[in-house]
Amino acid sequence: NNVWDIPGPQRWPLVGTKWIYITGRYKIAKMHDAFVDLHKRYGNVALEVDRVPVVHLFDRADIEKVLKYPSRYPYRPPTEIVEHYRRSRPDRFASTGIVNTQGEQWHELRVKLTSGITSRKILLAFIPSLNEICDDFVELIRRKRDSNGCVKDFQDLANTVGLEIICCLVLGRRMGFLSGDRQKNEKFGKLAEAVKSTFVYISRSYYGFKLWKYLPTQLYQDYVRCEEIIYDTIAEIVNEALQEEQQQCSEDDVRSIFLSILQTEGLDTKDKIAGIIDLIHAAIETFSNTLSFLLHNLSHLPEKQHKISQEFDSVNPVTSTEMSNATFTKACIKESYRISPTTPCLARILEEDFVLSGYHLNTGTVVICHTRVACQNEQNFRNADKFVPERWLEQVDENQNVYKLDEPGAPLVLPFGTGRRMCPGHRIIDIELTLVMAKIFQQFEVEYHSELDTQFQFLLAPGTPIEVIFRDRN
Repeated sequence: NNVWDIPGPQRWPLVGTKWIYITGRYKIAKMHDAFVDLHKRYGNVALEVDRVPVVHLFDRADIEKVLKYPSRYPYRPPTEIVEHYRRSRPDRFASTGIVNTQGEQWHELRVKLTSGITSRKILLAFIPSLNEICDDFVELIRRKRDSNGCVKDFQDLANTVGLEIICCLVLGRRMGFLSGDRQKNEKFGKLAEAVKSTFVYISRSYYGFKLWKYLPTQLYQDYVRCEEIIYDTIAEIVNEALQEEQQQCSEDDVRSIFLSILQTEGLDTKDKIAGIIDLIHAAIETFSNTLSFLLHNLSHLPEKQHKISQEFDSVNPVTSTEMSNATFTKACIKESYRISPTTPCLARILEEDFVLSGYHLNTGTVVICHTRVACQNEQNFRNADKFVPERWLEQVDENQNVYKLDEPGAPLVLPFGTGRRMCPGHRIIDIELTLVMAKIFQQFEVEYHSELDTQFQFLLAPGTPIEVIFRDRN
C-alpha cells in the first residue's frame, strides 16, 4: 500500500480535503478536537490532501519510529505565512528564522543563537533573579484579587510574568512589567495581544485557502500588523537594554546571553536581532498557556496542592537543591504536559522511505505525529483521561522494592518536541514552572472560578478569560 491508499476525507478537485474546514465539519479554533475525530473515523493513520499529501499518525509505534529517526538536521514543514512575510522584509530579516530554516543554515542559527539559553551554568545563576520575579508575581496576584479572592483574567498575569522572566534572562535586567506602571502595562498589553493574534492568524493561514500568497488579503494584513507590533516593541526593549547594560555585563553574568548573541561572529546582525525577538516572542505564549493549564489541572485537587506546598514548606528563596528534590511538583508538571500540552502534535518531513502502519511512504512525505491524541489513549496510559501525577513517581511494593509504573506511552510526552529540533527553551520553562508552583502554593489554595475552554491557535491556549480564586493558605 502507498500513501494514496491511506483512508481519509474524500478528496475533491482543486480543494483536496480542505472542504472539511470550509463546510464547517471542523472549526479551525477546535482543530485539536478535529484530530481526535480523524483518529476515530479513519484509525491510526489518516490522509489529508492540500497540494501534497499530509499523513496523520496516531499510533505510538509509528510516532516513535518517525521521531527517533537519527537525523543530523531534522526537517519540519516551515510556517508558510511567517516565511512569506520575512522574505518580504529583507530590511529586517536576513533569513526566515530558526523555526523555518532547514539543513546547515538551521543548524548554524540554532548553535549560535541558543547556546546561552540552554546553558546549565547560566540557568542556575538565574535562579536568584527568578525568585525575586516570582515573589513579585505573588504580590501582583494579591493586588489583583477582588474581595472574594478572584483574579478575573489570570492569563494576562501569566503573560506578564512570562515576559518579565524571559526579558530578565535574555536581556539581563528587570523590565518592571510587574510593577503596575500604566505606560508599561499598555505597551505590554498590545504586545501580548499581538503575540496571541499571530498564532491565531498562522493557524487560519494554514488550514484555509492560501490566497494571501498572491494577494494582500485581510488575514495577511492583520498578521503583518501584529508582526510589526511585536518586532517594534521587542526591538525597543532590546535597544533600551543594550544602551543601559552593555558596559556593565561581564563574561560570567547571566546578561551574557544577550551580549553573546550580539557579539557572535559570522552571523548577520539582522539574524541576531530577529533571534532575540523570536526567543522572547515564543516564551511569552508558551509559558502562560502551560501555567494556565497546569493550575487548571490542580485546581480541583487540594490534596495535591498541599503536597506541593509541603515540598517547599516555607523556604525562601527557593534554591536549585529544593527544586531538584521537588519530585511531586515535577511529576505534576510532567502530567500536565501529558494531558494538556500546548503543542498537540509534531510535524516532520521524511528523510527516507518509511513503512508506517503497513503503508509505504516516500522520502519527502509530510507527516503529523499526534502525541496529544496518543497520550490520551488507554493503550498507552492507564486512566489516560485522568490527572495522575503519581504515575511518574517511584512506587514501593509490599516487599519494599522500588519500581516505576510501566506506561508504554511515556516516550510520547514531548511538550517541547524532541531531538535536535527540541525547543531550546525547555529547561528554563521547567525551572520557571517549578518555582512559580512553589511560590503560589506556599501562599495560596487555588480554584478555577470559570470553565476552561481550550482553543487551537497553532498552539493550544485558553479560549476565554480565566477566572482563578486564590485563597490565602493557613
